[in-house]
Amino acid sequence: MSGVVGDGEGATPPDAAAVVATRLGAHGLRGAGLPSLRDVVGHLGAVQSQEFHPSLRGIAQRTAGTPSAAAAREAFSAGDLVRTHVLRPTWHTVLPDDVRWLLQLTAPRVHRLNRPYYPDLGGPAQDAAATDLLAGAVAGGRHRTRAELAALLASHGLPSSGIPFTYILMRAELDRVVISGALRGKQQTYAAFDERVPAGYGPLGSTFDEDAALAELLRRYLRSRGLATVKDFAGWSGLTMTRTREGLAALGAEVEQVVGTGDAATGLVLWRLVDGPPLTGAAGDVQVDLLQGYDEYFVSYKDSRDLARDPLSAEAPAVLPLRLPGTEESPFLHVVAVDGRVVGRWRQVLTARSLRLDTQLFRPLTRAEQRGFLVQAERLAAHWDVELEET
Repeated sequence: MSGVVGDGEGATPPDAAAVVATRLGAHGLRGAGLPSLRDVVGHLGAVQSQEFHPSLRGIAQRTAGTPSAAAAREAFSAGDLVRTHVLRPTWHTVLPDDVRWLLQLTAPRVHRLNRPYYPDLGGPAQDAAATDLLAGAVAGGRHRTRAELAALLASHGLPSSGIPFTYILMRAELDRVVISGALRGKQQTYAAFDERVPAGYGPLGSTFDEDAALAELLRRYLRSRGLATVKDFAGWSGLTMTRTREGLAALGAEVEQVVGTGDAATGLVLWRLVDGPPLTGAAGDVQVDLLQGYDEYFVSYKDSRDLARDPLSAEAPAVLPLRLPGTEESPFLHVVAVDGRVVGRWRQVLTARSLRLDTQLFRPLTRAEQRGFLVQAERLAAHWDVELEET
């Protein structure tokens, strides 16, 4: 294992601003962007996507030229990207080549987390019957909507709504029976897993090796997240901290520890790839980002997420809650960030011809920040191929 930066060896240890700037670059939110949607997803490893269309936009946001929403949907329907439950009990968009090894590595942990809910499925026999019906429904290249699968299960007296139905579908995904299919209008579909996913284990080759899979996931994560703690990776990957430490030890001289300094970074033991994204200073010009609420820039870090807190906004959270204390669920799901720090929330009102952005800011924006916001708002309108309304 390489030396510790900030403990007498290597470069000057980073403060919070440098950690944030390094992360922005690693995520592809700075610079020219990656060539394609596939390149972004492969770089990030997995992209949280229970908010499906915002997550596609978050992927497009990291590419050169920002593909339109229509182009992103077409790529998804074509199977360039697939969506399934992996890493944690939530949807992620991943590359077809990565699905098998990611599922084999993380599905056992997701099953354990889901175990309290499985008794509601009706027991092993009923669960097996439901899985067989789902497999038959998508056989032969047929793509079925959630409603069609629910109707099929209902016709056989099996759970077809609520939590039990959700977990039947999730279990079928984790067990590599079904996966996302082509969009049917605005509706998503399920397809046969083997139809959409090639044989083999992608970068691991034709056979699965758990230690090699863990090392690959750690490399992918550290290369695309820049700097992170053991708890950050464990929370993101769904794996244990013990396995995380074992993986880091196996990487040996490929990784090094970085001890943060100043403000929220003081004392944080962060890990990075030695040949990964360079430690970066804060950019000279103000840069604004309009990020979806579940963007990987936020969900990738559970232990060190306070680094995204805006030092000028005492009330601003680092990761925006869906529900503020004492309030109803907020429709302002998405995040306004200035130089990687959360300064407010936004929502979009989208029609066939126009886009309006509403905001809740934790502090007033400077003139430079207002100009940066407008640039990003226009970029978002171009993604949706509509006109931006004045706000």
